[in-house]
Amino acid sequence: MQGRPGHRQTIRRNRRQGAVMTAARTVKKPQAPDALKPLVAKVQTLRRMVPALSDEDTWRAFLAVNANGVTSTRAMSEGQLCTVVEALHQAGAPRKAPGAKAPARYADTAQMAMIRALWLELAELGAVKDRSEAALSAFIKRQTRQDVGRLFPSSAAAVIEALKSWRARVTTASPPEVPAL
Repeated sequence: MQGRPGHRQTIRRNRRQGAVMTAARTVKKPQAPDALKPLVAKVQTLRRMVPALSDEDTWRAFLAVNANGVTSTRAMSEGQLCTVVEALHQAGAPRKAPGAKAPARYADTAQMAMIRALWLELAELGAVKDRSEAALSAFIKRQTRQDVGRLFPSSAAAVIEALKSWRARVTTASPPEVPAL
């Protein structure tokens, strides 16, 4: 029996998009909005961190109590998901993900100490408006096209020389004229 032209392509496309073929029509499966997927994933991750919620029946009962009777994370609103996240934290899930690291700090080498000292000296002289580590990192990245954590010694030497020459320009600049008495 010959089908309609393009019928096979339509079926394949519908299957890829998550549709279910019925005798009468094609029905789309309900999907969580893209904006809620990270929150749903967070709920599932936190669930695995609470041993008491490993049983499916216990999990569904936990959801029903904390999400006004809704027992599926995909059917929850953003507010309900946030409430469940908070309830999971109260049930023992850690607030910070395990393995979460603090931001990488600069290497504690003599060269980085010199770079920091020169940067702070320039800030004291008024040449640098932002004396923060982020501003220093941005300066180093502009100078070397390398991240501070991966700074080669030769690149660090170039940064030191650039800061020294900047300091020399600032300190040898002609002072403002003082009116004669």
